[in-house]
Amino acid sequence: MESKVSTSSVLYSFFLATSAVFIAAGVFTGNVSDMISGFFAILTSPQSLTVDSLAVGGLNGGLFHAGVLGLIAVAILKFGKVEASGLTVGAFFLTIGFSFFGKNCLNIWPITLGVYLYAMAKKEPFTKYAHFALFGTCLGPIVSEMMFNRFIDIPLPLGIILGIVVGALFGFVISPCSAHAATMHQGHNLFNVGLSAGLLAVLFAGVYKNAVLAPMGIEFTTNSVVSDGFNSFFTVFLGGCFVACLVAGAVLNKGFNGYTTLLSRTGHSCDYTKLDGPGNVLINFGLLGILSLVYFVAIGAKMTGPAIGSLLCITCWAGNGSHPRNVLPIVIGYALAALVSGKPLNTTGWVIGICFATGMSPLAGRWGILWGILAGALHACLVLNTAAFHAGFNVYNGGFTSGLVTCMMVPVLNALVKDIPTKQAEKAGQGNGAD
Repeated sequence: MESKVSTSSVLYSFFLATSAVFIAAGVFTGNVSDMISGFFAILTSPQSLTVDSLAVGGLNGGLFHAGVLGLIAVAILKFGKVEASGLTVGAFFLTIGFSFFGKNCLNIWPITLGVYLYAMAKKEPFTKYAHFALFGTCLGPIVSEMMFNRFIDIPLPLGIILGIVVGALFGFVISPCSAHAATMHQGHNLFNVGLSAGLLAVLFAGVYKNAVLAPMGIEFTTNSVVSDGFNSFFTVFLGGCFVACLVAGAVLNKGFNGYTTLLSRTGHSCDYTKLDGPGNVLINFGLLGILSLVYFVAIGAKMTGPAIGSLLCITCWAGNGSHPRNVLPIVIGYALAALVSGKPLNTTGWVIGICFATGMSPLAGRWGILWGILAGALHACLVLNTAAFHAGFNVYNGGFTSGLVTCMMVPVLNALVKDIPTKQAEKAGQGNGAD
């Protein structure tokens, strides 16, 4: 297995290459002037669920924005002197994924500042909290709402100040809240910050709607803008990216040696980059991506910004918890619940939801297929309703729902159900999400 230094170098190269590919795709898929204007349109648009950057900024503007945000994510991690790990893979690809709906190159900074100020207040290095800075940007829609308010005519300078102050406040508290939330589901929800951010967003939405807008006689309404999708382009583009990752991993790993060992792991509190090496992580990333893309094509999903972003959020935990074996039961349970409801699997809400239900893969890995199916089904029943709690201000809505499901199931399973037998010790692994 490669050394830690080698692993970190490989992963950072992976991040930079991914960002460069998205930027290049943006440049070559349309007029450059349209790309730039689209990029700035994304920065100044509302970002609450679900605003599709491909609808706001066009295909080339959305792709370019994703690549630039990826470079910013790398810069934040490098500034924090973070040694890349499975958790870092998750943080980076969550940032890239949500560049298509919710996060942008402007609204992430106040939250990042808040996390940095928290590290200073604790007199601890930012290294310890750099991942939180990326995960916590799921509250970026709050910043956008303050800066470019949809309901109140606020002078832009005042809006910018409000966005910075409010965003920094939420960034300051997201780290301790997430650390506490992790104890509630004990690492079985990979989208751990989704739970804590969801609760914070519920608080913000309640105050904003009832203490700010209501006294002014203004009724809050959600804002949803979704493109028609770019199926042909993303099938080829993402398919090529995933195949390239699979091949690169096989070359780095000198074949698929050791990948079956990765598949035997539960996914609970284990970092595949340390246990199995970066080559197997790239193989896992590519395989998860290919299978997810095949599923999207099979159900006829529209490849809108939210759909593409959500697909990348399946693959984001390829280094720290998910693999095809423990994801499959969740997908089966989710699909069964959708079929029972009589609603088609390819609607936007169902497509997005199933991607984030896979964040419960450690639960399926630890307790088995049937419990994984149940978790996926419960997630499907809840996810279309939970966004109303936080009014779309937490873009990790699926992660919020995963947190609610695991908080209900884990105590019962701990008390009544034995873990399934596993051959591989996972003590060398590291926690998921905000651990």
